[in-house]
Amino acid sequence: MNIDDLWKTALAQIEVKLDSPAQYQTWFRDTKLVEIDGKKAVIGVKNSYASDWLKKKHNILIKDTLSYVYGKDLDPTYEVIREKGQSEKQTEVVPENAPLLGVQQGMDMELRNIIKKSGINEKYSFANFVVADSNRIAHAAAMSVAEGKAKNYNPLYIHGSTGLGKTHIGQAVGRSILEKDPNKKVIYVTSEGFLNDMVRSIREGKAMDFRTKYRTVDIFIIDDIQLISKWVETQGEFFNTFNELANNNKQVVLISDRAPEYIENIEARLRSRFQGGIVVDISKPDLETRKAILLRKSTEFGIEIEEKTVDYVAEIITDNVRELEGALQKIALYSTMSEDELSLEEIARILGKDTKSKQERVKVPNVLKRVAKEYGITVKDIKGPKRTAEIAFARQIAMYILREEFNYKLERVAEFLERKDHTTVIHAVDKVRSKMLLEEGFKDQLQMIISELQNSEEI
Repeated sequence: MNIDDLWKTALAQIEVKLDSPAQYQTWFRDTKLVEIDGKKAVIGVKNSYASDWLKKKHNILIKDTLSYVYGKDLDPTYEVIREKGQSEKQTEVVPENAPLLGVQQGMDMELRNIIKKSGINEKYSFANFVVADSNRIAHAAAMSVAEGKAKNYNPLYIHGSTGLGKTHIGQAVGRSILEKDPNKKVIYVTSEGFLNDMVRSIREGKAMDFRTKYRTVDIFIIDDIQLISKWVETQGEFFNTFNELANNNKQVVLISDRAPEYIENIEARLRSRFQGGIVVDISKPDLETRKAILLRKSTEFGIEIEEKTVDYVAEIITDNVRELEGALQKIALYSTMSEDELSLEEIARILGKDTKSKQERVKVPNVLKRVAKEYGITVKDIKGPKRTAEIAFARQIAMYILREEFNYKLERVAEFLERKDHTTVIHAVDKVRSKMLLEEGFKDQLQMIISELQNSEEI
């Protein structure tokens, strides 16, 4: 096992043991095993804060897991590494004159019908997909498949969280192929659609028709493939379909919300097939990418949007491209109903991001529980008199979140944490702000906690 495979295997086990996707994404996603020198294992991390956190909170987990996979005892050390150009944010936006419908002067009706019949949504194309660091590898792999340059990328397995563009780029492969050759047979279907089609064919005595439909295509794109784990019979049928297509050099594209190794209750032979081509992921877009997406979508939708509104929406919606689109359309709708320009306060209220909405959605006890969980202490510790460095710091973070993110008054924050003087809250906010400016890793950690609070009413 080479060093990259060794670390990949160790990370897979670490993710399972952590049982927290957010923790794994924040602390382990950008790590790499640099070298093993005797008993020393050098692990590369993106900044000094990540190094300190891993050493303090996860060193035993890393040591035990890595030693087990390697077969000998290893002692982890952590080293900050920066790849060339890492600090440069590169965002590509397709030129404004790029055809959104794939053909230079629009899409003729015959081609539109062919694309629709294949199950593909005509709005998904490579032309209107914003490429950035978060999806660059997935985009390059998909383009290679669409252009027929990647015979070894079979299957192309694309995974990532909800609303990041997996379906868009997966369907863009099929659409691009049909634009070049409308005689190609392309099918896009969800795993549930595949199951329903199979059940219907069995009930109607048309099993051969079902197999002919799926096993004679040139490109088979199946979405939400992780759900196939719930249906044993469907796994067998899909395995046979996959083999038939692969043996005939036909392309399979799989779309999932998780990597193959994290899909539970699927046959080992099927998991092996999923991992047999190329596995690529799409991660959350950064701020500049979110702005580019909003600008691109506003052009597509024919919506005029001010720069300050783009900046504001990109700042408050961080995780989900689909949510960005929804926010844009909602703002456009409310704009048509108002004679005056919408203020940022009104936009916040419309999107449920204003202070009142956030306070109602995320209760104070949830904030305290989440912070306590992060630092391995209790809510009682946070509210209590203990002043150890770790408890005091966790207390300051809780104060910062309640004050800065949920806009509670200083006196209320002090009351929530059973402090007598609100000046303690002022000091806490200042300290956390300073640490965010100095340590990128700490800022990432704080944003992860806030994001989890915003996306879940219960922790």
